[in-house]
Amino acid sequence: MPITLKSDRQQSSWATVDISYADLVSGAAQTAIQLPVNAVVQAGAVVVKTAFNSATSDVIVVGDSASSNRYRASVSIAAAGRQALTPTGYLTLTTTRGLQVTWTGVGAAPSAGALRLEVEYIVLGRGDANQD
Repeated sequence: MPITLKSDRQQSSWATVDISYADLVSGAAQTAIQLPVNAVVQAGAVVVKTAFNSATSDVIVVGDSASSNRYRASVSIAAAGRQALTPTGYLTLTTTRGLQVTWTGVGAAPSAGALRLEVEYIVLGRGDANQD
């Protein structure tokens, strides 16, 4: 049977959230971005804009309620920089799913630090445009 060509095309969507050191609670998973039903993460990053000035090496983990490290197991937040997420192909299926960040603080709590979580995703079954 031949492949059936489709004319619909889809654009990806981006969601971002800025997170400050004051927003985080050590060891607590916190929802940062809600993804719609049928969403699949395509790319993304944790961008540390201002290094967290904790006394030791704190990290951020990015995942969801089913897998706390689905998109990134560990990102050091001790220095400014950009660390890519790892897309897994996971499909949110029948309910919205929140992307969560979990900060693990070791030692003294930071008094400064800021990061941005960026996520690119598509929603399966949605067509935004047609191509002849």
